[in-house]
Amino acid sequence: MMRRSLWQAGPLGIAATCWLLVASAVLVQAGAFGRLIRQKDSLYHRIFVYQQGSVVTLQFGRPTSWIVQSQVDLSDMRRHMLEYSALAFGGLLYQPEPERVLVVGLGAGVIPREMHHYLPDVTTDVAEIDPEVPPIAEELFGFRPDEKLKVHVADGRMFVKRQLRREPVPKYDIVVLDAFNSDYIPFHLMTREFFEELRGVLADDGVVVANVLHTNRLADAELKTLLAVFGRCQAFVGRRSTNTILVAPGSAAQTLTADEALSRARQLQQRHSFAFDLRGVARNLQPYPRPDPRAQVLTDDQAPVNWLRFQEAERPADWAAQEEPGPAPEGEGGAPSEGPPPVQGD
Repeated sequence: MMRRSLWQAGPLGIAATCWLLVASAVLVQAGAFGRLIRQKDSLYHRIFVYQQGSVVTLQFGRPTSWIVQSQVDLSDMRRHMLEYSALAFGGLLYQPEPERVLVVGLGAGVIPREMHHYLPDVTTDVAEIDPEVPPIAEELFGFRPDEKLKVHVADGRMFVKRQLRREPVPKYDIVVLDAFNSDYIPFHLMTREFFEELRGVLADDGVVVANVLHTNRLADAELKTLLAVFGRCQAFVGRRSTNTILVAPGSAAQTLTADEALSRARQLQQRHSFAFDLRGVARNLQPYPRPDPRAQVLTDDQAPVNWLRFQEAERPADWAAQEEPGPAPEGEGGAPSEGPPPVQGD
C-alpha cells in the first residue's frame, strides 16, 4: 500500500499531525515529572502540579516547558530538590541572625518554609500576587503558615509600598526576590525604582537576595541595576542548574571573600544542622561578578525584561572576574529530571 505524504493529506491532515506532535510533547513532559494531579488557570498563571512517588512538582506557564517552579519530596521535607532554594540561604552568610525576612513570590513555599524551620523565631512575610497559589502550596506541598510565617496576597511592589507608609517602617534583614515564571517576568520587580523602594524597608545590615538565570542578558541587567542602587553585589553561582543568587548588601553589611564565606558557613552549619551543606553554598561564591558590557540599568520607563531573557550573555557562565573591580562608574553606585538543566524559581 502506498503511503500518502503529509502534504498530500491536506490542511486537515497537517493540522491533525501538528496536534498529535504537541500532545506527544505534553505527554513526554508530564512523564518527566509523573502524573498531572492538578491543573488550574488563574488570573496570573497556568498552574500545573505533577506527582511521581513522593515528589511533587509545580510549574507555571506552559506544560511543555522544562522550567520547574518548585519541587518537594513529601517524604523528606528538608531535602532541597532544586539547587537555587539552598543557594538562597547564602543570605545568612551576610546576616546570620535575622529578625524579619521578606520573600516576594511563594511558589510551593520552599524557601520561606525552610527558613521558618531553621529559624522559627524569625518573622517571615511572603508577598504572593496570585490568590490561587497559597491554597495549592498548603494542600499539595506541605506549606504551613502560622503566626511567624504569614502569606500576604499582594503584588510584591505594592506590599513594599504599604510597608513604607507604616510608622515605624518595618525593616527586613533578608529580602528574597523570586517571582517569575516560564512565560512572563514582572518587570516592575526588577527596576531601579523598585530597588530604591526596597532599600527603604531593608535594614542597614540586611541583604537583598535575588534569583536569576545566569545564561541570559536579563541577569546582567539585574546585576547592573542592583549595583546602581546598592553599590555592591556578589553572586552564588549554580553548578547543577542555570540559577544564580545575587546578593546586594545594605549600607552597613559587608561583602565577603571566599574564605570569609566558608568560615561563616561552617559556623552556621554547626549551629543549625542544616540538612543541606551550607559550606557547599559558600563555595559557589563569586565575589566580583561583572555584568555583560552591553547591560543597561532597568527603569520603570525602560525594562525590556521579556526580551533580554532570550538574549545570550557575553561573559563567563560562572560570572568569573579576574580581580576586584575598581570604583563603579558614576551613576552605577559603588535539575531533578533528565533533559535540559531545569530553570528553577520558587
